[in-house]
Amino acid sequence: ESVFLSLAAYREHLLSDTMQYAFRQAKHPEKLYVGAVVQNCFGKVIDDEGRVVDASGKPCKTGLEVVGKNAAGRDQTKLSDAPPDKNGIEAFCNENDEFRQYCENGQIRVLYVHSSESLGPAVARYYASKLWGGETYFMQCDSHLQFAQDWDAKYIAEIKATSNYPKSVLSSYPPGFSGHMAQATVHETPGSRLCYCETLENDPNPIVRINSGSGYKGDEPRPTQIPFIAAGFFFARAEFLTDVPFDPYLPWCFMGEEIALSIRAWTSGWDIYAPRVNLIAHQYRPGRLGLPKFWE
Repeated sequence: ESVFLSLAAYREHLLSDTMQYAFRQAKHPEKLYVGAVVQNCFGKVIDDEGRVVDASGKPCKTGLEVVGKNAAGRDQTKLSDAPPDKNGIEAFCNENDEFRQYCENGQIRVLYVHSSESLGPAVARYYASKLWGGETYFMQCDSHLQFAQDWDAKYIAEIKATSNYPKSVLSSYPPGFSGHMAQATVHETPGSRLCYCETLENDPNPIVRINSGSGYKGDEPRPTQIPFIAAGFFFARAEFLTDVPFDPYLPWCFMGEEIALSIRAWTSGWDIYAPRVNLIAHQYRPGRLGLPKFWE
């Protein structure tokens, strides 16, 4: 039983680290395949016809970064010039002999997109889904994650414990981590359920926002059914891609992506469940640290 890992990465400096974590912690790395959509600033495009790129100097921009206070005491932000983004795929394949074998074996598939041509996460995830090559399971997640030991085998066992398997989806908002990727360890903790939603009164464009609700206590006999899929992590049999193909017509969509996917999955006969144990950790990033966002 193989696993396809879908990664949509927008100017992501932790892409290589995330892939290293996934392979190193997998019980069966030889059965793990990655489809990555790398949306980077590669430099200044000189000739689109010949795809010539000048990567010299600082042709790119950072994200918004707090650089001081104004006279009123409010934060001042700016975009700064920056060198081209690190290519996480090249780093994964070339900087450590431990991982080169997976690239040479064809386990890493990649689509490169200039960041200026990015259409947001929903479209990038659609592209990533097209890199699937027939693997048994499909896992979509963000590209700044850490993984617990044997995460692949444990997710497979967990989804088989759901009452609607094989038409089941595991999904959650994973706990966060901070600091350096290499220095942290994912400790398996009780999972939480995506069963809470709200609409903010002061939102100029009101939309349902989902969030985690109650957590597991540790003695539950099987995963609990929930109403929502988190786009930042879900795990299912790959038949999901046939029954619920990704919508390519959601350019620049961020809020609303998860609600649409949840509705389409459930009305296609797929039940959604919260995993009882957290096997991944996510780097949640406060704004204005200089890390680029697609909406900037």
